[in-house]
Amino acid sequence: MNLTRKAYFIVAFFTTIISSQSFAQYKHQIDPFWSNFGNGGRRYEIGGGLVMASGVTTGVTTVLGAGNYYRGDSTLTRNISGQGFGGSIGLNLPFRATGHISCWAATIQLMGNMVTWTKLNQTMSTSGTFSDASKKLEASMLQIGLPIGIDYKIGNDAILTKRLPFGASLGAGIFPQFNMTNLPAISGYTAQQGYSIWPYAKVDLSAFTGLCWKIRIMYTMGNVNLLDVNRKLSGYNDGPFNIASNSQLMASLIIMPFSGKWREFAWYNTYDTYNTHDRFN
Repeated sequence: MNLTRKAYFIVAFFTTIISSQSFAQYKHQIDPFWSNFGNGGRRYEIGGGLVMASGVTTGVTTVLGAGNYYRGDSTLTRNISGQGFGGSIGLNLPFRATGHISCWAATIQLMGNMVTWTKLNQTMSTSGTFSDASKKLEASMLQIGLPIGIDYKIGNDAILTKRLPFGASLGAGIFPQFNMTNLPAISGYTAQQGYSIWPYAKVDLSAFTGLCWKIRIMYTMGNVNLLDVNRKLSGYNDGPFNIASNSQLMASLIIMPFSGKWREFAWYNTYDTYNTHDRFN
């Protein structure tokens, strides 16, 4: 065998070795970005949980003296809170890998919340303390939101793998919302509508136990006017007032209902760098 043939043989040998190693590590086809909208629903999620809101009310407040003696009215601003529940459906769309088990993903949710705002007509004593009125006034708010943002994801739901038991996400984005607020105790009162866009931040902790489920904490912050009452409400208050929301905290339990279909090698771009023989690297 002459020198030229030996050189060809050596090049061919090492080319074969390198090729076989590459195919062993990069052999899995990855789904294109837009295919995640379908893809057997493997990236969809559904859930619900508690909503805790905070805000302010500004308007006429009744002032009472000793023995609940009426001393007059005062216009002031005070803090109020709201509690309720909600549900959501959502989808994450990975667009850039950052490691074997991590990625950046676009996320979108459709969310509906019901919140009850309480203690709208508290009375104030001459010493400045507040007390519940004999007839309590509450407002009910229906909120429809469409949070859109970017998540950094690591673990099981980043690469749709059953092999990794845990995962986490950290995300931020914008929260366009439509609100409809009413006073159920006031007969014939017309609900008021409002629109706003808030920033949000959220964190997910996930676990796979037959299906993937997550604990999600989401916080939004911004000012939106919810209700303007321009008249006295007989038996409830002595004059005009308004309520506005300035922040909201949501704690949710999320389930990925089609995660039972996960294949540990599913990904999202052209080829997967996740080595099936390397569990956590």
